This record gives sequence, C-alpha cells and structure tokens, in this order.
Amino acid sequence: MATQETVFPEKLGHKKYRAALKKEKRKKRRQNMARLRDLAAPPEEDDDVSADEQLTERLEMERQKLHEEWLLREEKAQEEFRMKKEKEEAARKQREEQERQIKLEWEEKQKKQREEEEQKLQKKREREEAVQKMLDQAENNGTWQNPEPPKELRLEKYRASCPFYSKTGACRFGNRCSRKHDFPTSSPTLMVKSMFTTFGMEQCRRDDYDSDASLEYSEEETYQQFLDFYYDVLPEFKNVGKVVQFKVSCNLEPHLRGNVYVQYQSEEECQAALSLFNGRWYAGRQLQCEFCPVTRWKIAICGLFEMQKCPKGKHCNFLHVFRNPNNEFREANRDLYLSPAGAGCSGKTSSDRRERKAHHEEYYSKPRASPSSPHRSSKRSRESERKSTHRRKKSHKQEAKGHERHSSRRRREEDNSPGPQSQSHRS
Repeated sequence: MATQETVFPEKLGHKKYRAALKKEKRKKRRQNMARLRDLAAPPEEDDDVSADEQLTERLEMERQKLHEEWLLREEKAQEEFRMKKEKEEAARKQREEQERQIKLEWEEKQKKQREEEEQKLQKKREREEAVQKMLDQAENNGTWQNPEPPKELRLEKYRASCPFYSKTGACRFGNRCSRKHDFPTSSPTLMVKSMFTTFGMEQCRRDDYDSDASLEYSEEETYQQFLDFYYDVLPEFKNVGKVVQFKVSCNLEPHLRGNVYVQYQSEEECQAALSLFNGRWYAGRQLQCEFCPVTRWKIAICGLFEMQKCPKGKHCNFLHVFRNPNNEFREANRDLYLSPAGAGCSGKTSSDRRERKAHHEEYYSKPRASPSSPHRSSKRSRESERKSTHRRKKSHKQEAKGHERHSSRRRREEDNSPGPQSQSHRS
C-alpha cells in the first residue's frame, strides 16, 4: 500500500511547516498503533473469555460445595430435632403413665378407705344392735348382764412417775418423757411459765447464744430487776387470796427459765387465781398458768445453790430461785408450817415452837438492809438460818435424850415392881 504524500499549502513559513510535519507524523504513528491493536484484539478477547469461564466454574464449584455442607448441617439438625422430639414424646408418655399409676393408686386407696369406713360403720351398727337387743331382753326378762369387753382392749403399761415433774413441776423432756407426768386437777400451787425475764434469759433463747453476752449485766442489776418484778406482781397475786409461798426461778434451762411459783393457802384461791391470770398479758407476753404439784419446797429448791456450790450452775434441773426481800416466806422454804409435808410439825413440843417464835422475833426485830445490798442481807439470812437449824438440832437431841431417860427409868420401875401391880400398871 503506497503511502499518501502529504500536501501542504503553499506560502508556509519554516516553523509552521516543521510543526505541520510533526503533527502528520504523530497522526501516522497513532494510526499504525491502532491497526496493530486491532489485529491483536481477537486473541485478547479469547483469553478474557477463558478466564471468566474458569472463574465461573470455580465459583460454581465453591457454591456447590457450600450447598452440600449446608445440606449436611440441615440433615444433622433435622436428625437432632427428630431425636429431641422422640425424647420429649417418651418423657410425656412416661409422665402420663406415672400420673395414671398415681391416680389408680389414689383411687384404690380411697376405695380401701371407704371399705374400711363401711366395715367400721357396719361393726358399730352390729354392736349397737346387739346392745339394743340385750336391752330389750333385759326389759322383757327383768335381768341384766354386762356385755363382754372387746377383744382388742389392752391395759395400759405401768409407767413410773417422773421425779423431776413431781418435785419441780416441770420436766426438760416435756411430752417426750418416758415417765408419767401426774398433772394435778387441783392444787394450792400455781405456776406461771416464763413470766419473769432478764437480758441473760432473753439471750439464752437465741440460736447464736454467746455465754459472754450476759456479762454486761451484773448480779446486782439482775437482782434489782427481780425486786422491781417482785413489788409489781406480788400484790396482784395477794389480791386473790393469802399467799403462802412466792418463788421466781433464775435457771437458764428452757423448762425452768423465768417460772413463777405462787402457793396459796387453799385450792379454791389457787383456782380463782388460775381463772383470773391465765391468758392475761404482762410485759408483752401472754401468761400461761397451770396447777403445779409442788407443795414441798425443801426438795424442789437446790440445796447447794444457797451455798453457791452447785456444780451445774444455772443449768441445774432443780430450782434456783431469787431470794425474796426481807426473807419473806422463809418458813415455807423449809416446810415448817404451811406445806402439807410439814403437817407433822404440829406434834412438836411447845418449847420448840417458843424457841422458833423467839428466833423469828429476834430476826425480824433487827434492822434490815436495803434491797440495793442483796449480798449483805443474803449473808445475814444464811447465818440466821444456820443458827436456827443448830438450835433446832440441839433441842431435838435434848428432847430425844430426855425421852430415852424417861423410858429407861419406866422400864426399870416396871421390872422391879411385883407381878399384879405391874399388870395393873400396864392395864
């Protein structure tokens, strides 16, 4: 192909001619490059098509692989769902079966109960008919015979009486005690459970009891609380009748803690006090009153407590009681006159009575300590009690010796006397 010669217009300058020539060369160069690009274009398009096809195939394979994985997961999830459904269905069936069994057992039990009740009613009707028949026969024949006792009748096994209940009116085992508690239907002594309370007693009721918690209050403060309680409560009990004995327990055991014992002169007064005070409220607590079998205080009160030698302390099962102010009701402590056990004291000699009366007057004629000094008054009371007991023992010994001398002299006279005279003397 022959090259076309470029025709330039005439009358061009040298610079313009050179610029037009360069422009024409650039145009030819671009045309040549375009022809070459056109010739090489078909092979490049084929390469692009093959690359796209490979990319498409690879993407299709990856999609297929992901689809297969999804199908596997779906199948696995379906299997798990099916197994879960089967387990739930089995559990539901088992629960229904258990409910059905329980219902059948309950119906069977109810049926047995109805049958037993019907049998009992039938037996009761038979017994009533038999008794009615016997009554009719007795009315017709004019004779009467007691019916035979039932075969299932059993005599109650003998149980010994509880010594602690008979002595203190309370037992630490309560209704669980293996021995018998003889609850009195009437008694001159009234017991009010847990009527008196202090800080230490309240702390003992707690589960997290700390033995050092009661150290914050001294014995003098506790005794002062008792005195306040004593002067507040005793006039109320005296309004009902004559009070023979008044004791307040300071034990920490639950069955004795804060119990108040009031002994009246007669059982009628005690019954009136029970009907008056039972169920009333005092210091935010409702009172629980009951008859108490205690009438002998010498065996109810711990003998070692007064000497402060009790090994069990305030956890003793015998009564540890507060000392009454002015040593009131002191004679009832030893069962001298007023308790039933001291009824035999009426046979004592008049000299012994005069001696006790003189000692009583001598003791009460002395100046008494104020209630705020319990230790000095308790010491004096213990000394006076020791002196009085020593005097009583001494008088008893002298009386016993005198009786022995008199009886021996009488025996000697009877032995030395002749037979008829001795017989007449004996007659």
